[in-house]
Amino acid sequence: MTAGVWFSLVVYLGLLKLFQTSYAQTSLAIQLQTTCPVLNFFDISSLQCASCPNGAFPDKTQRACVSCDATSGDAYNFQSGYSMVQTWAPAVLQSAQVCACQAPPANSTTVVASAASNGTFFQRCVICPTGTVANSLNQCAPADNKTSLPSTTAQQLQQALQQLNIGLTPSAAVQASITVPTSSGSSQLTLNIAQSRPLADLLGPSALTCKQGLGADRAACNAVANLCALTLYDSASGACRMYDALVNLFVANSVGASPPPQSTATRRVTTNFKPETGSMPWLYYDGVGYTDDPNMDLRVQFSGGNLAEGQVSLLNFVLSSYLLNGTWLGFNMWTSEFQLCGAPKGDGSRWYRVGWNYKNSCSIKLEALLAEVAAAFTGAGDTVMHELFLQVGTSTLYPIPVLITNTITETTLENSGAVRRFFFVDGRLGFSAQSQGLQAVQYAADMQLNIVLRRSPRDSIYVPQLTITYSAWETNTLSTVNLASDTINAQRPASFSVTYVNEPDLNSRFWYAWQTILIVFEVVLAFPAMMLSVFRYIRKKREQADLDFLVYIAISFADIGSFALAMVLLVVSLYYLILYKLQEEVYFLMLPDADLNNFKITVILAIVGQSLGLLWMLWRQLRTDVFFIDWEKARKILSKEGTREEPAPVSCWRMLMVANEFNELQTVRVSYPAFTLLMMVMILEGANVIAAADVTPDASDYRNYYGVTTSIILRFGVEAFFFLVLFLGQYLFKRLLYYPYIANPVTQFIDLMFLANISTLIFDDMHSGYYIHGRNQAQHSDTTLRELNQELLKEEEGLTAQRGLVNSTANPRLADNQIFLMYITDAIRKTYDAKMLQLIQQATNDARNRKGVVNTFLRGSGRQRDAVLSAYQDLMLLFKQMIEDVERNQATQVSDPTYLQMILQLPPENAQNNPAFVHDYLSSFTTTIFIGNEVRLYVYEALFFCAIDMSLRNVALSALLTFFMIRVVSYLRAMFGEDNLSQKTLVDRHFLI
Repeated sequence: MTAGVWFSLVVYLGLLKLFQTSYAQTSLAIQLQTTCPVLNFFDISSLQCASCPNGAFPDKTQRACVSCDATSGDAYNFQSGYSMVQTWAPAVLQSAQVCACQAPPANSTTVVASAASNGTFFQRCVICPTGTVANSLNQCAPADNKTSLPSTTAQQLQQALQQLNIGLTPSAAVQASITVPTSSGSSQLTLNIAQSRPLADLLGPSALTCKQGLGADRAACNAVANLCALTLYDSASGACRMYDALVNLFVANSVGASPPPQSTATRRVTTNFKPETGSMPWLYYDGVGYTDDPNMDLRVQFSGGNLAEGQVSLLNFVLSSYLLNGTWLGFNMWTSEFQLCGAPKGDGSRWYRVGWNYKNSCSIKLEALLAEVAAAFTGAGDTVMHELFLQVGTSTLYPIPVLITNTITETTLENSGAVRRFFFVDGRLGFSAQSQGLQAVQYAADMQLNIVLRRSPRDSIYVPQLTITYSAWETNTLSTVNLASDTINAQRPASFSVTYVNEPDLNSRFWYAWQTILIVFEVVLAFPAMMLSVFRYIRKKREQADLDFLVYIAISFADIGSFALAMVLLVVSLYYLILYKLQEEVYFLMLPDADLNNFKITVILAIVGQSLGLLWMLWRQLRTDVFFIDWEKARKILSKEGTREEPAPVSCWRMLMVANEFNELQTVRVSYPAFTLLMMVMILEGANVIAAADVTPDASDYRNYYGVTTSIILRFGVEAFFFLVLFLGQYLFKRLLYYPYIANPVTQFIDLMFLANISTLIFDDMHSGYYIHGRNQAQHSDTTLRELNQELLKEEEGLTAQRGLVNSTANPRLADNQIFLMYITDAIRKTYDAKMLQLIQQATNDARNRKGVVNTFLRGSGRQRDAVLSAYQDLMLLFKQMIEDVERNQATQVSDPTYLQMILQLPPENAQNNPAFVHDYLSSFTTTIFIGNEVRLYVYEALFFCAIDMSLRNVALSALLTFFMIRVVSYLRAMFGEDNLSQKTLVDRHFLI
């Protein structure tokens, strides 16, 4: 390699090193220091211990450096009609922290006075003028008790404005502008506070002292910064313009410049969020993206950990506080401060636990707000300014940005515009020294602390940010006693919240998983079910109307699609409930409810679709045709003349009893809604298990905590889980224990029909329905109890034929089956419509015209006409012939379905030409009543409860409303179902007890 190449390589590396060094800055983190070594002082602007310059020493408070002025000289100043003269002699260090005059002139009086220059305090040997004597305060006081005339605050303000080249008049510099909402709250107005007390008293002296001492008086410099923050960083205010001018002055003269960068071995990632401010405190963030500072490396977990290990479950936020005059009050832990709504002791500070979302909101009154600043009515009291830090190590603090929304404009970039200092409640800026009255109170109406979890590493967080929205309240009063009545009753919102959230990329993964599950359920499960439903409809309908077909498709898609949405809600809510509550390490944080609009929309779509499906189910059930076939044979009796035998009338009481049992069976349920809802209230509210929906990562803590927020996903998951448990418990109990061993309402009804010798035809469609075979082999069913018992004993001993329609010795299952899917021909259906349904409809219309719609519905249509009763008898003969024909040709007209056919329930190919029966082992006729739609009804109850509770956040009230809804649905189904049964079976409603 040539010498030229070597030289070029060395130059390149040197320039690269120079470039990196010149642009590198230290981390924003500072050391937690409350005491300093003996020869150091504590800089209240940077909150760090610093060494005093050569020849200087800390003062007694260790808040400033002092040196002995070894010079001598004279100074003269004439202003405002009086002159100021000072003559001083050299001073020397007498002891560790005391200066004394080196050689005072003979026959002179001297004092050691303090002065500030070039960023340092001096102790100067001042020679008192003639006619003055030294007092106990080291001042030259007039010997004849005449008072001297120091500069007034107005004069000092004028000097400060002139020396800093601020183009404002003194009156404009001390005028404050406070924006307050109008009494209606619909608009805002700006109050101009003439001669605002803190500006008039502090701005001029503080700015002048800070400027003349070049930042030596840190309290004075902090006072200027505090006044700027008090005006909400109004760039046009005198305080902020003076702060900017002082920063520019100190930076230009390198006064109080930041220490040099750290060595390469200890330097961390470069940041440029903190501008150079010299001896002035840091107020504004520079640049964008300050929350994404890799220098803040703090790992979080849900339990355990400590700062020494760099991984914590409790976030320690530290406040550095100042009075308006710049006096530093020290460090304090932030716990339950800044909550206008108040909070129970202990609960108001639980938010510092990682993952615990917290919100405390209320409406406050003016008198409560004025109580916070009671002394402000007389212009007294003080406003405390704060800086916020997060403790990231045992002795390391990281500054937390504060975003004041009042300062955000349309041009403000995202993740920019943050500041350092803020206040909670202020009653000083709104006090006018001119009118001597408090005109407005400023307060933090909304405070939000946001902690965002990083995607990688997953257990680290971004720099937290405190967002504050300030509001103000016009007082127009001199005390809290004489408030107007409308002012006393007026209320304004106030809130304090802490939110732990994921970064947007993690949230997008949540919605990606949501969409994946949604697609799987809708496409893989719901869509085939929709297609099957449409295909079954086409196979069953022999004469299709376009409008009916379109309506069916729309309702079927809405019903099945919404059921799939309900299953998605169940799966997603349970998944994230388990994930969030049982995660040992910080993997995922719950999305705030404000970001869950898609979840809310899905709940709404699910409940709307299921409501549509429920109404469609009720409509179909209330239009079902029911027909009873009485197989009882008439007894032979002598005629009235006694000369011949004739058939006796068949009693109708058996049919009345069967109709009553079928009427009661219509609204029987597998589950008990009252029991379900009562258990939900007892579990969720009584045992407070609903606390599992709180946004806290502790799965075993069911205590109530004030202000802890609740997630609608977690709440939905908790409620859905217990609805599922209660359903499975009741369903398994009924199916495995109660129905087989105690009583099954469906089999009891079928047994009753068999004993009564009555069969039932149920048409839920034009050409299809269900047949329940109730014909027995007894000679008469309308008989005595003794004969009935004898017939049952014969059946038990196997002396009679089996109950089923089909006689099969090879397959007892077929011989015992009494329930069939039924498909009839078009001719039979038209006969039924013409002879029966049209007459029934005509009789009902006539009754409505005579007695009114309501009276007919409540009392029935009255006595049936003879023509209707005759038509009923003719149809009974027709259906008997159809069944007997099927029985004779059972090989071709009765089929035993495969498992696939039982699921699809498609009509046989020969159903159009001849009646066809298909063995039904699933009791499918129950789909025409409630007990066969238990899953639908239960899902709707759960959805309705969860949707109501999502809005009300009250389990007991949601249960009450759900129970009321269930009772209304059951009542309507029972009333209209009874009316339909009465019309179709000709059993008057008076007999349906």
